[in-house]
Amino acid sequence: MNSEFYNLDLDRIRYSLVWEDSQTLYRSLKISTNDHLLVITSAGCNALNMLLKDPASVTAADLNPVQNKLLLLKQHIILNFDYELYHDLLGLAGETAVKEAKQRILPTLPTADQAFWAAFLEENPGGLLLSGKLEKFMMGFHQSLSQEQQELIHQLITFDTIEEQYKFFVEKLDKSSFKQTFITYYSDENLSNGRDPKLLKYVDESGGIVFYQRLLLQASSSLLKDNFYFRFIFFGLQDLPDQVLPPCYRRENYSKLRENMDRLQVIQGEAIAYLLSAPGLKITKASLSNIFEYISHEEFQEVCLSLVKHPERDLQLIFWNLLNIQGENFFPSANRIKLESQNLSQESCFYFKNKVQIQFVPVMSLHLT
Repeated sequence: MNSEFYNLDLDRIRYSLVWEDSQTLYRSLKISTNDHLLVITSAGCNALNMLLKDPASVTAADLNPVQNKLLLLKQHIILNFDYELYHDLLGLAGETAVKEAKQRILPTLPTADQAFWAAFLEENPGGLLLSGKLEKFMMGFHQSLSQEQQELIHQLITFDTIEEQYKFFVEKLDKSSFKQTFITYYSDENLSNGRDPKLLKYVDESGGIVFYQRLLLQASSSLLKDNFYFRFIFFGLQDLPDQVLPPCYRRENYSKLRENMDRLQVIQGEAIAYLLSAPGLKITKASLSNIFEYISHEEFQEVCLSLVKHPERDLQLIFWNLLNIQGENFFPSANRIKLESQNLSQESCFYFKNKVQIQFVPVMSLHLT
């Protein structure tokens, strides 16, 4: 696949969190015990979330070796340490706990990994979840607000009804300087501080005002206090209830992760290339993050047509749109490609546009119908 991602320097953790929420993934893919799954590694969250559904296998693929290294570190922790160390190294208990967890885990790693993670955690004392380039950019917005605006934002997670929450948002924030501050911070010019400008080459919409409109829509339709991504963006890891965390970071799921860890394989490479390979033919369902954000509409169509060339391909695939409209103007010529754009769950991050689901139907199934 001809993606702008190939033009990046893949020598750092760009994402320390997966921003595509687990509930949208679960409801879309309906994972069963017979499924062989493919997922973009990123920070590893959804690879781990998939394991919790007892699939036959999970393959996590990423072009960036450092993203894979992050998932492999989490795998090592889950297999060899208690939940407390996992929780602490993520950053959920503060910097002192991160430091203590680091001292426990470093001696158990291979020598080369010891040096890497010692330097990395020295540079990122807040823990793994706060260490990505995008996450640092996200944290910067709340820090740029005045004390008064920060207090107003905090009140948004105190409401028990959507009606009260939305009324407060419109009266106290939408009509204040907060609106323009938000739009400016998330403008295309400033967005490059969190995402490489090369990744904005094919966008169809402009960042700031679109993201604000999506935030306003979310405030009108779901309780923000229950949304992990809203709380993370505006308050970091402060006072996060366990039930708001992604499933793979909850204490109640830790033993299940360890039990299913032998079903995970991590590979370096591009996801579409893997699907087109012989091993990739066994994949039944795939979650591809927003990788099609970085290619042209023409390339997207070529990818879909290349996947359907194999007569036995039986694949359900989902991906997210951020500022692109991939899939909306695609009218497949092959009746083996069924494409549908769908809304996101209430647990999703407000900045995504939608989720697209594609079903690649094997030739045999068409003959049977």
